[in-house]
Amino acid sequence: MTESMLPASLFAEPESFRPEQPQGTLAEYFTQTTDTGLQINLVGSSPLYGHILTHACLYLARYLEKHADTLVRNKTVLEVGSGGALPSILSAHLGARFVVSTDYPDADLIGNIRKNIAENKVGANCAALGYIWGNDTADIEATLRQHTAGECSTFDVIILSDVIFNHSEHRKLLHSCRSLLTPGTGKVLVTFSPHRPKLFHKDLEFFDLAQQAPFRFASRFVEMEHWSPLFKDDTDESTVELRSRVYFYMLE
Repeated sequence: MTESMLPASLFAEPESFRPEQPQGTLAEYFTQTTDTGLQINLVGSSPLYGHILTHACLYLARYLEKHADTLVRNKTVLEVGSGGALPSILSAHLGARFVVSTDYPDADLIGNIRKNIAENKVGANCAALGYIWGNDTADIEATLRQHTAGECSTFDVIILSDVIFNHSEHRKLLHSCRSLLTPGTGKVLVTFSPHRPKLFHKDLEFFDLAQQAPFRFASRFVEMEHWSPLFKDDTDESTVELRSRVYFYMLE
């Protein structure tokens, strides 16, 4: 039998050969101020925590609600590394002028954010874009200008929720924040948990770097709360307390 006569099915992988992809999940967040339930779809898996509604994200959502008058309403908001985009959806729901929600330009991730925007009916003041930290910001700026009648090209608030674990990308992330933050009045809200206790010092290096040239942010520790360890399969009892923490810093 010649190669051209071989049945195509001979080289097909059996269905059992491919590992089954994890199914997506649905989380619900009830706002404290309006008692509205926000439906947050999460992808089935992501190496960047995009499939998890982390404690740092939930903490930041509560903080945004408590300080909506000064941080959200009529403000331009950018979320970087959005995952399920709860802070973005919530900011739009609470009356932000316009929100741009970004994450790595993976079709599933960005498609899921757009689904959350549509299902929570905040499409009038929220959009999703794929973006790689440190790259050109022209698309983000253009989107913001388009939805603010050309009045805004920078953001009053930038949200970084559980993204600084990616230590090699700190400089690129800060470059993007400096380029897109409104000079003089803008604020970067940074929340995180030490998911890898041995590298906690590397997490904190983000704030030292932020204060150096060319970024020159003023870095301020706001508070730390105890929640619980996010990853239940980590059984190291000696790090439970540290892994339970949620830290909040502000860059200005």
